[in-house]
Amino acid sequence: MLILILISAFVLRLYQLGKTPIALEWDEVAIGYDAYSILTTGRDQFGKFLPLTFRSLDDWKPPIYEYLTVPSIAVFGLNPFAVRLPSALSGILTVLATYLLTKVIFKQNTVALLAAFFLAISPWHLQFSRAAFEVNLSVAITVFAALLFLKGLKNPRLFLLSGLLFGLDLFSYHSTRVIGPLLMILMFFLFNKSLPKRLYVTLFFIIFGFFFAVALPILTSSEAQIRFKATNIFDPGARYIEEKDLPKIYLDSRLQDKEAGYELDGKIFHNQRLIYTDYETLKKAFYKYLSHFNFEFLFIRGDAPLHHAPGFGLLYLAELPLLVIGLIYMVRRSNNHYFLLILSWLLIAPIPASVTREAPHAVRTELILPMFQIITAAGLVVILKFIKKESNWVLWFTLISISFLFVINNSFYLHQYYVHTNYELSRDWKFGREEAVNFTESIKNNYEKILVSLKVDMPYIFWLFYSQYPPIQYLKEGGTVSGGFADERNKFGKYEFRNFDYRNFTTSGKTLFVGTPGDFPIDSNILKTIYYLDGTEAIKIAEK
Repeated sequence: MLILILISAFVLRLYQLGKTPIALEWDEVAIGYDAYSILTTGRDQFGKFLPLTFRSLDDWKPPIYEYLTVPSIAVFGLNPFAVRLPSALSGILTVLATYLLTKVIFKQNTVALLAAFFLAISPWHLQFSRAAFEVNLSVAITVFAALLFLKGLKNPRLFLLSGLLFGLDLFSYHSTRVIGPLLMILMFFLFNKSLPKRLYVTLFFIIFGFFFAVALPILTSSEAQIRFKATNIFDPGARYIEEKDLPKIYLDSRLQDKEAGYELDGKIFHNQRLIYTDYETLKKAFYKYLSHFNFEFLFIRGDAPLHHAPGFGLLYLAELPLLVIGLIYMVRRSNNHYFLLILSWLLIAPIPASVTREAPHAVRTELILPMFQIITAAGLVVILKFIKKESNWVLWFTLISISFLFVINNSFYLHQYYVHTNYELSRDWKFGREEAVNFTESIKNNYEKILVSLKVDMPYIFWLFYSQYPPIQYLKEGGTVSGGFADERNKFGKYEFRNFDYRNFTTSGKTLFVGTPGDFPIDSNILKTIYYLDGTEAIKIAEK
């Protein structure tokens, strides 16, 4: 049964991996080209030698996924399949780890097989296993780290491997840098009476401490905090985006306190620099935390288009009653430390995403998996054990009914994913960039220069990736100046990536223009129009 489940996980994650979703979005392309550059030069697109944190589109990414993509590209070439393969393989391994972890927790094969099966077909897990999401790799590392910790209570060598994985986890994904250490501390607390000898515990912390010491300068650097500063709800700048009158509100409050004779109090309690103490902000974070358990988010619509199949949530509706029953079962037996670990994991995972503006957020919360699937599996076993006491025909009727519901749910999901994802979301997955690159490459010798509009969305990285421009040549020409969305200094070969005024543009030589439909007036000399799969115009290419 386990082999069949793993085969299912393999097929669901690798079938049409390079074709569905239909194109690579910009983070995937950046990962791919950086890995290609590391493979051929040892440096990333900015010229940094074997970095421990990758600058990417003015964000900074942990390195493990990047480095795992290097051998994938070495074997399969620079293409979508190779870029996504590490995530797909991570997903398959997580299914295996879920089986092993659940077996340790429940001490029985049935729950473990069901948990692995539910994860193998999970819409949430499949969505991120089939694209280059670093978080999917992070889920695999975290589940294996927890598994080895529990197995290591009896086998100290595995305990030390757990410390190694918890340390590596710090370099896998941003949210994991919070969730991983919290889980590790929780497990030490829950299983403190069963820990190996003090020597192994000391070695565990030495191993983890080494990785933490390496990661600490990165975590505290201004570069590594760019993403958090741009998204968190506690930063005054972030609040200002949501509440344009915030400075005036605070100033008015301080003036009122001053008139009442409490000037010092006003400076303390109505200070934007101390905004994290603001009740409204804390309340907002709490509601954002709860939103990750919202019915509509989990079962109906998900969040951003790239994070779920059209018209589908992150979990199957058929899972809901099983999930509720499994949750009740485990809460009632929460004196069991293993069950308490699962429930705590479920509660810890949404914490990092809850202090960001974009919540609920399926990517930043994927580390909640496979807890939903383990609880669902427990719920199904509880139901079957209860019904088995009644009569066999009721048991078979229940099994057939549940199986039928899952078949219907899963069939609908697969239809939505493989048919509607490409058709409805080709714009979101940046379809048309590869086609535009192939066209410009085929005729570039006829032109003195090629201008690509920034409205094409981070165009330079798409042209680098799909043209497979040699990294050694790119770095000789200066490499990437900035990953910023509005930077107009990036160029290589005949390509320049900047905005242009087609009508008023003058040049001594023949020029090719690539842009969105809005970049060209009606009388433009259009050579090619590329369409999204829904029929709307994506990219136009003209000459002058």
